[in-house]
Amino acid sequence: MMTTSISQNVDHRNRPRIVIVGMGATSCLGLNWPATWAGLRDGRGGLRRNTDRLPGDRFMTDIGGFVDGFGPNGQGCDPRISKLESRFLHLGLAAADEAWKPLKGADYDPDRVAVIAASAFGGVDLQDNERLKAEARGRLNMGPYTVPGLLINQLGGQISQHLGLLGPGFGPSNACASGGHALILGAMLIQLGMADLALCGASESAFVPSIVNSFATMKALAILKPGDRGFEDPSQASRPFSSDRAGFVMSEASGMIALATIDEARRLKLEILAELVGMAINSDGHHMAAPHQPQIEKCLRLAIQDAGLEPDSIDYYNAHGTSTSINDATETASLKGVYGDYAKRLPISSIKGALGHSLGAASALEAITMIESLRIGLIVPTINYVEDTELDLDYVPGQARAIALQHALSASFGFGGTNNALVFRRWNDD
Repeated sequence: MMTTSISQNVDHRNRPRIVIVGMGATSCLGLNWPATWAGLRDGRGGLRRNTDRLPGDRFMTDIGGFVDGFGPNGQGCDPRISKLESRFLHLGLAAADEAWKPLKGADYDPDRVAVIAASAFGGVDLQDNERLKAEARGRLNMGPYTVPGLLINQLGGQISQHLGLLGPGFGPSNACASGGHALILGAMLIQLGMADLALCGASESAFVPSIVNSFATMKALAILKPGDRGFEDPSQASRPFSSDRAGFVMSEASGMIALATIDEARRLKLEILAELVGMAINSDGHHMAAPHQPQIEKCLRLAIQDAGLEPDSIDYYNAHGTSTSINDATETASLKGVYGDYAKRLPISSIKGALGHSLGAASALEAITMIESLRIGLIVPTINYVEDTELDLDYVPGQARAIALQHALSASFGFGGTNNALVFRRWNDD
């Protein structure tokens, strides 16, 4: 069977080079990207117990990753969309504003800026709140802003509206791979000549019983009992690749990246943070939820091939690393399949030990982390790790590692069998 990458039939020499010129994030480690990076670098965990957001009469767990201080009585919520009470919209706008800050006042054509803003679940918190209000009133009518606030593409619409970005727009939903898919779609639009710039990423806040309790019932979510180290200290509840991994911990977050052609970045005199040199997307065609090693391996190989590299040219792999038994084992096996003996020497880390699993936003945050790692020459650690003899690769446990990096790869896998992989190159002013 023939396999194709996104650009197998495109001459690499004729493709516009795509660079990163802005990044923004919100997470349980901070209200912006510098605060989030500082927590990741220092090996701090952002997960905690929150019985206000996760009361025991509605939820099967009270541990999650929450953006503290973000809300009507704190920072971050945008008064311009106060009537749209979907938390993913506010988190996403905050990250978009941060990522686009270097371009504020720049002389770009707004009709040539694409906005690709993704989410797995969109405004499900608003839907749940409106349902509860309607039941309490004993009436059928719902708030008039429920439908607009539910829509996944509303995030891109609000970003476009408030930043004045008028080019192509999409709101992809590809489960836990959504953020990576958004970046790839933005890059594709630039390569097709439909945009010079793209603001891409994802946002998620899905703490509603139907989602949390379904993940718990299917045994994907960590449901911890007294005596478990994560029960006593929730910051240790998520432990990717660890011998005692017990499932992922849900979190809310957002991550946005500004892409540009190298010519546009230079014309606008923007600081270049890194270069996107390879990408791939494919589908498993296998199972509604379980990852599929053959297609994951294929996706990784296609991204490396798309970058014009050999596997041993990758200096760092930022893992999907969810802390579930099946994902971490499958991902480890996939890396061994792609890299062979080199897999033992490849530094690998997962930020989900610190941030939890922010579902659709996760892969956007992982891409941002890779970019910063390339810039700084520092690999963030996999925290909460206890050695598993069956998972025997270098997961950079416990502490950050200073190392010269040239190329980094990340991959994400979503329910429904959707995969993506991204290769970034450290920016050398050439």
